[in-house]
Amino acid sequence: MGSGDDTHVKEEAVAPSDSSSAQAGKVTTHRATARSLARRSRVKVNTVYESHIAPIFQGKALAPSKDGRHVPIQACHGQPLIDERRGHSYISNSIRSARYTPWDFFPRQLWFQFTRLSNFYFLCVGVPQTIPGLSTTGNYTTILPLTFFVLLTMFKEGWDDWRRHKMDKVENRATATVLKSRGSLGRGHDAGGKPWSRLWRSRPDSKNTEVSRPSEEVDAELSWTHVQWDKILVGDIVMLKRDDAVPADLVLLHASGEEGVAYIETMALDGETNLKAKQALPATQKQCGTIAGLRECKGYVAVEDPNRTLYSFDGRMMVDDYTRPLTLSEVLLRGSTLRNTTKAIGLVVNTGEETKIRMNANHHPKAKKPRLERYANQVILTLIAYVVILAIGCSGGYLLWHRQIEQRSWYIENAPVGFEEIIIGYLIMFNNLIPLSLYVSLEIVKLCQQWLITNDVDMYDEVSNEPMRCNTNTILENLGQVGFILSDKTGTLTENVMKFRKLSVAGTVWRQGDEERPGATPSSRRTSHEPRKSSVVKPSIEVTEVAFDASRDLLRPRPARRSSSRPRASAARTREQSTIDLISHVKAHPDTSFSRKARDYLLGLALCHTCLPELKDDGSIDYQASSPDELALVRVAHELGFSVVARSTHSITLLTTDRNGDQDKSTYEILDVIEFSSKRKRMSIVLRCPDGKVWLLCKGADSVLIPRLKQAELAVRTSHDVRRSTEVSRQLHRRSVQLERRGGVEGRASMAIERIRRSMDAPRSRSQPRARSLAPPARSVDGLQVPSFNRRQSQEQTPTLDDAQTFARCFQHLDDFATEGLRTLLFTQKVIPAAEYTSWKKLYQDATTSLVDRQERIEEVAEKLEQDMVLLGASAIEDKLQEGVPETIEKLRRANIKIWMLTGDKRETAINIAHSARICKPESHMFIFDALKGDLPTQLRSAAQTIIEDSITHSVAVIDGYTLSVVDASPDLQKQFYSLIFALSSVICCRASPAQKASIALSIPQHLPNTLTLAIGDGANDVAMLQSAHVGVGVSGKEGLQAARVADYSIAQFRFLQHLLLVHGRWNYVRTARFVLATFWKEMLFYTPQAMYQRSNGYTGTSLYESWSLTALNTLFTSLCVIMPGIVEQDLSAQTLLAVPELYAYGQRNSGLNLRRYLVWMIGALAQGVIIFIVPWSIYAKGSEMSDNNLFALGDLCFTIAIVWTNVKLLLLETHTKSLPIAISFTITFAGWWAWNCFLSAAYSANLSPYDVKGGFFHGFGKDLVWWLVFIGTISIL
Repeated sequence: MGSGDDTHVKEEAVAPSDSSSAQAGKVTTHRATARSLARRSRVKVNTVYESHIAPIFQGKALAPSKDGRHVPIQACHGQPLIDERRGHSYISNSIRSARYTPWDFFPRQLWFQFTRLSNFYFLCVGVPQTIPGLSTTGNYTTILPLTFFVLLTMFKEGWDDWRRHKMDKVENRATATVLKSRGSLGRGHDAGGKPWSRLWRSRPDSKNTEVSRPSEEVDAELSWTHVQWDKILVGDIVMLKRDDAVPADLVLLHASGEEGVAYIETMALDGETNLKAKQALPATQKQCGTIAGLRECKGYVAVEDPNRTLYSFDGRMMVDDYTRPLTLSEVLLRGSTLRNTTKAIGLVVNTGEETKIRMNANHHPKAKKPRLERYANQVILTLIAYVVILAIGCSGGYLLWHRQIEQRSWYIENAPVGFEEIIIGYLIMFNNLIPLSLYVSLEIVKLCQQWLITNDVDMYDEVSNEPMRCNTNTILENLGQVGFILSDKTGTLTENVMKFRKLSVAGTVWRQGDEERPGATPSSRRTSHEPRKSSVVKPSIEVTEVAFDASRDLLRPRPARRSSSRPRASAARTREQSTIDLISHVKAHPDTSFSRKARDYLLGLALCHTCLPELKDDGSIDYQASSPDELALVRVAHELGFSVVARSTHSITLLTTDRNGDQDKSTYEILDVIEFSSKRKRMSIVLRCPDGKVWLLCKGADSVLIPRLKQAELAVRTSHDVRRSTEVSRQLHRRSVQLERRGGVEGRASMAIERIRRSMDAPRSRSQPRARSLAPPARSVDGLQVPSFNRRQSQEQTPTLDDAQTFARCFQHLDDFATEGLRTLLFTQKVIPAAEYTSWKKLYQDATTSLVDRQERIEEVAEKLEQDMVLLGASAIEDKLQEGVPETIEKLRRANIKIWMLTGDKRETAINIAHSARICKPESHMFIFDALKGDLPTQLRSAAQTIIEDSITHSVAVIDGYTLSVVDASPDLQKQFYSLIFALSSVICCRASPAQKASIALSIPQHLPNTLTLAIGDGANDVAMLQSAHVGVGVSGKEGLQAARVADYSIAQFRFLQHLLLVHGRWNYVRTARFVLATFWKEMLFYTPQAMYQRSNGYTGTSLYESWSLTALNTLFTSLCVIMPGIVEQDLSAQTLLAVPELYAYGQRNSGLNLRRYLVWMIGALAQGVIIFIVPWSIYAKGSEMSDNNLFALGDLCFTIAIVWTNVKLLLLETHTKSLPIAISFTITFAGWWAWNCFLSAAYSANLSPYDVKGGFFHGFGKDLVWWLVFIGTISIL
């Protein structure tokens, strides 16, 4: 980073408490006064709204209950349960994502419309204009168009909200199976809520929503009944079948799975596609599986008050006079789906807007406004000031004229006009300097822009047959000003497809995955960073050698190939053997040390998991897993011949094949499963093998397993050596990048563009270990022989590496895997003596049954067992990215857009995906902020200091949801954290709830007022974030279409984002900014001659222009010249904008519409308006004999010059794209004006007014050569 960059970073980092304010101040110094006035006005308006108006439409906050929510476990309730916080029944299960109701739509929309500065201005002008005698331009020329436009805008908003109501109606009318009394069938079902809502719902429903459900179990009084979701109540018993969506928050009472286990998918909640296990408590599992059992069950549950926390749940259940704790493991949340479980029965505890998913939603999102509207409002404020000054000046001129001339003129001496009437008349006359047609024309422009974007084939996805969709056209120009992108991970950056890619065992690396065919043509090959497309390809393997320098304690990779997770393209350079060869070697030589290690490793893949096998209709086996990583591991074990064919809570049945092709089925007894947690970062399973030994298998992060190995001291030291070597390599690489950037850039005009352009030259990968063939003979590397597994090779030829060498190579492989963006796991094992296991088991049993600090005690006991383990190997899994994600992120980064990845996944997963997507680079410096590690302010200050001292060019911060909540709770921490934003290249936020995602989208603009955020996601858990950001982009992916429907824009793939922003975003910003400038420019141009003419008519308010022409000005003669460039203008081609993303900074810096550019255009309009009046007045009116001496001849000459010059400048001179629509627009307007003159000359009747139009163009000034020469000469001067 150059010196300018260093200064920038220092200013941001040294004063973290106020750096964001300082940054904002530097950016907006030249607009401070205007913005201060606008901000104070907005604050006052918002204060009035929040304190006096909002309470009318919104409910007040509820006080917490005394002892939580008590819900009895009862088969059927005669009356709705009462909510002690409200004093009446619990709210209904209906949801509302729409912004308005029929009762508050009209007042809220009126308030919203007239808080827009332009509408309020026209209201203030239009009301006095209706008073007779004040206006010289008619009484209703402002108020009627304003009313029409406001109603039209309200109708559009109402139409959009009506579509949201339709989507809500679909969800509310979905059906669930609820246990009801037979007497209630056919009667309306009280949906709860406020007392008067029951009167409304008591009317008979035309649709029979409650129908008796056929069931094997028959009961005289109760029956399972189909009930609409919005009629489900707190306390109802709900039965779910496989693949049913959960209609409300339920406490699981019974599940058909073994020991009451039910598997759910929480994709809509946290974006994760893996299954999660929920287990009913034993007391209800045995009793609540039948209607009879539910009838006899007596007890209740006491749960916490509704809240938005997704990752915890506190409650208790009292059954048979015994209290049991309730955690998230016994709760099914709305938004999840039952999978791989035949039946589940649950008790409803939260309904409707009090469910966790709805409490995380943004219930009443504010209507989004385009960022340019803020600058347009500033322009309007200056024009209002100009109109007032002009009106006051003309009124003052009238007073002077009245004293000097009017009082001395006998024919008008007794007809004075009051000053108030004069000034109001002038205000009305000049009010069109702020044209009402601005928003009408702008709406037309945006509708056409929306059509062009929607029909862009470059954003059409052929695979899913999904085009780009625009759900709103209000904020199209915001797409060209984005500074931050807040992206979900699962389904947005990735395809939710985990692929097993590599494994490391006994010091060698084996690759499995899609390979290029030997005969593939170069054009058919993808680049190393392009995602693989799924295809059926025979897996293959490859050994990668790593050199060990005996003279040093550092492992140095051999420089050869790129940092990529893709296999070598050329089969000639890398001879690869299939996995069949590896398995064949293990089978042929089962007694070698390598074969034993490989077999133990493969057993670890096949056994250390919680997956359930599932037999498909075609006889094949697939698996249901609680984690996509586990699914990838167990599937690869199946492919390698270690197939899990059956699993229960007590045993795993494994099918293997020996060297003779005979299948061997063995059963492993499951003794204990110690599940993964974010704190433990590992998962263990204790098995009793067929030979009777107790075997511990453990997999997890290398950072926690390496210190727990048998030779922990050696392993830790070796790991540190590898890491130190890698870090040295990265530091050298970073310094080389910095030197290249310092030496290669001088004389840049903009430091922001300078940083972006220099990043284009940065190397994108670091040296990687060189891949070598497995072909015989065996080779020596620094004195160590690497086996080349030939089928004919004897057992004695297979060498053995000692522990130090195995550690060194395995840890180097882990580092290489991580660099390639793969998700890594380490596998270890341990044989436990029977006596040791017996004593440990007692401690573990006590911990699992504890009611106090259960999880902490489990982790403490597990720590005692998970020691002195033996290394098996490592695995590398790829979370397959969508096509084009790395390239898109790289281009967006070059466009000076900072990318934040917000995900509910754990930290390690998020970091690995960030590497794959190039959010993190190999040379990136990563800061991990964790409130659990100690003083958070110190961590933030240390990061700022490191960035300054080390001149870091690319830095990434990682923060988890808990730490983010700590930051949000402290204003000082917020300032510190957000002050690092400009210094950080990216931020990764893991374990973030939907509410926290929305909070980030709101917090960034609060600390950086000039920054515009874009949120992109594909799941229901992203909806709040999409609604909170300035721009919301939904991805129509595998998690449904809820995000795509609610978002402002919808695309099928993340890669289309670069075309949406860099091309259409910039085009629309340039078009809209130019449209606003051109509209104000032409009004200033036309009304400047009008103002100058007032001196010549005694400041009486007489118009220079004929009234019909003035009325048709913005509709017929100056509409196409601003509308058409606003639709088709392309200052640069799409290819140029994609090739040079740095051009996107034009909109980020607001270069299209700012104070300087506005003043240039307005001063130009004033000067040109003066010329348009002075030249005809001096030459035609004063300097020659006028053949037509009435006012219309002079006014029409000025009007004609202004019309022609406006269209020439805006359509021919200022427009970059000289296309057919531009030519047609100019021709129509130019020819139409002369046709209009002909029409006026023929249509008017003869009269004695100053505007004697009849026959003037044919027989009067139209034949005057001077008139035409003045017209042509003035155009030439302009």
